[in-house]
Amino acid sequence: MKKMLSRISILAIAFGAALTVQAGEAPLGYWKLTTYHVSSGAVATIQMVCFKPDKTWYSTTEAKWNGAWFANGSEIQWYGNVPLAHYGNVATIGIGEMSTPTSMSGKYAEWSAPGATPYSFDRHYTYALIYQQADCPPPKL
Repeated sequence: MKKMLSRISILAIAFGAALTVQAGEAPLGYWKLTTYHVSSGAVATIQMVCFKPDKTWYSTTEAKWNGAWFANGSEIQWYGNVPLAHYGNVATIGIGEMSTPTSMSGKYAEWSAPGATPYSFDRHYTYALIYQQADCPPPKL
């Protein structure tokens, strides 16, 4: 009986975690972001980002890169902008899903804002976010 209850408890915990992932729960906390070139699969960048309960996020590794996020069903969408030398204000968006409570992946894109110097190369990527911890360092200023 004790083993059966233990197995039921494990299944209930696993089922609860699956429901959390499927429901598009908040990706709160500190995450490692790796972007990959679509054409080659090679790593493009590695950044650190913090998702906050007030539905905003910021980077601790790229100065002034920040924005907002929301859950749309099982999908997490996070968007923002960053000022980059030689390009001006750059818009960014990531759209993905949490595959486990500690990992999320999807597609990511950057583009220059109207009036800014256009990119001369493709800025479409895939990405993976890996959870690091609940507490976040301050944003990079």
